[in-house]
Amino acid sequence: MANDVVTEPGDAALGDRDQAPPLPPVRRSPGMKPALVVLAVALVVVLGFGLTAAFHGPSKTTPRSAAPTKVPGTPLLAVPAADMLKPIERPGSPPANIVNALTVPKGTVATNHGSGGTSTTGYDDTIDLRVPGATQAAVVAFYKAELNTDGWKRISVGPATNQPNVTQVLAQAAGDDGWYWEIGALVSPTVFGNGTTQATPFTIRLFQVPDAT
Repeated sequence: MANDVVTEPGDAALGDRDQAPPLPPVRRSPGMKPALVVLAVALVVVLGFGLTAAFHGPSKTTPRSAAPTKVPGTPLLAVPAADMLKPIERPGSPPANIVNALTVPKGTVATNHGSGGTSTTGYDDTIDLRVPGATQAAVVAFYKAELNTDGWKRISVGPATNQPNVTQVLAQAAGDDGWYWEIGALVSPTVFGNGTTQATPFTIRLFQVPDAT
């Protein structure tokens, strides 16, 4: 008679418990691709802001040399306007890069200045000047050249509003104070004194504007 193997009722369940539980499915690592995509997008954004600032941001100009410099299209020589503008300067206005970018013809003298006026957007002031020995055409040519360099963008040249025979040269630049600044050089007709002496009066108006023209 063969030996019968008797299986206890609990043995099958015990055997099941001795077996290792199934391992969870292997998770695939996302790898470096998503991180590289995020990095690439960040670099594009940073470069975009950098290029925008480079083309539209303020021009960092250093003070000009006091030595007179030649100006194309006119016999007049350019010298820094910083000292001439002191009567209309206020703390921080106009900003340094705007002052450093301005010139006047050599020999210019101040005759009057404004009283610290303001426009609807902020600073707005004027100073009256005169260039002995210069013609109106020479002063206009001077500012046509000088207000199209050192960060200035010349906007227009033409008759001044409500000022007969006065020519206005208008230009704009980005200030390092976060504002755009406009300058109007309003050149009056040449006046003649005794004998052959002559001089050309002109006015410099500086004011803030919120946006680029």
